[in-house]
Amino acid sequence: MMLIVLLLQVSLVNCVNITENTLKIKSLIMKYKNNRVHRSPMTSLDGFVQDALMFFDRTERFKDVLNVYNYSECVGDEGLMEKHVLKGLLVHEHLPRRHWHEYKAIHNKLYSSTHHEMAALIKWRQNLRRVARHNREYLAGIQSYSLHLNHFGDMHVTEYFGKVLKLIKAFPLFDPAEDHHKTAYRHNRRCKVPKRIDWRDQGFKPRREEQWQCGACYAFAVTHALQAQLYKRHGEWNELSPQQIVDCSIKDGNMGCDGGSLRGALRYAAREGLVMESHYPYVGKKGYCRYDSNLVRARPRRWATLPSGDEEAMEKALATVGPLAVAVNAAPFTFQLYRSGVYDDPFCVSWHLNHAMLLVGYTQDYWILLNWWGRNWGEDGYMRIRRGLNRCGVANMATYVEL
Repeated sequence: MMLIVLLLQVSLVNCVNITENTLKIKSLIMKYKNNRVHRSPMTSLDGFVQDALMFFDRTERFKDVLNVYNYSECVGDEGLMEKHVLKGLLVHEHLPRRHWHEYKAIHNKLYSSTHHEMAALIKWRQNLRRVARHNREYLAGIQSYSLHLNHFGDMHVTEYFGKVLKLIKAFPLFDPAEDHHKTAYRHNRRCKVPKRIDWRDQGFKPRREEQWQCGACYAFAVTHALQAQLYKRHGEWNELSPQQIVDCSIKDGNMGCDGGSLRGALRYAAREGLVMESHYPYVGKKGYCRYDSNLVRARPRRWATLPSGDEEAMEKALATVGPLAVAVNAAPFTFQLYRSGVYDDPFCVSWHLNHAMLLVGYTQDYWILLNWWGRNWGEDGYMRIRRGLNRCGVANMATYVEL
């Protein structure tokens, strides 16, 4: 009887809102388990409940399976179609033509001519085949992460690389704020740190921003690392201005939207200080420098780059100092079209760094990073990446700042 009641409750959950209702199903099963604790010895039903809970804890594929089989329900419903275009799991290569038109509308895609649109459609179809093939492997348990046709879905990987990935090698300019002794890290390196940490759980939840087709990742990474320090000290951060770094750090070796380095951005920020984004908003292109020293909100006292490739040092610094600006290799098409899960592409080599992100958390299995490609990329703008292999070179240039 208890099994019938449990299954009836599960069946009443509406499967349209996949993510939310996966949690509802898990909650129902957990409630049943808790009610059974002080009753009879374990039965076959209890074994079923335990196995179900282990399934939900160890895999995230259940909601994705439902996403696949729910696709037909969204036809004719504009809201559900948008949800599927933005978040649905694609496993079929032959989607109807309307999916392309929905993709263009939702991502505000405009093309200068019919020829350019046809070229984009061809690239979109090519990416669809790769995404569908990969996601079938994801559902089969072969891959640990899924892909999607996000706003980069109509780009060939070489076009994406040329337009978006602009982190450059820094000029070796002297910076008095650079701490070559890595004082804060060395002071804390013998401290015991938790097995997992997520600065979002501690209240640091910056706005998910989008760099557009401006190579400003270096500016976003440095401003967000400083915002994290403001939050750690004062309990608030007030978004700092990446546009200021884009416009004003030319003599530090940066090139505006054509790229820049973490070192150059930190050198500029330590010398001049940064104003709030409300005073100097981001526009996605380089302009004239409008810096006003009277409006400075934060200035790094010192900064340091951790030993290259040392993930243990990265864990210590993240737990004790705060979120870190990191450089990664974002060149693989799997990174370009990442949707969810623990990213673990062996072709994402560690020696080719071309993009900057913010490291905000870790578990024993993965790192958690914030990107600047909007909420519809990855997991609400975040990414999880396999830990222990220096995947994508995530530990090669991890840098912390101090106020």
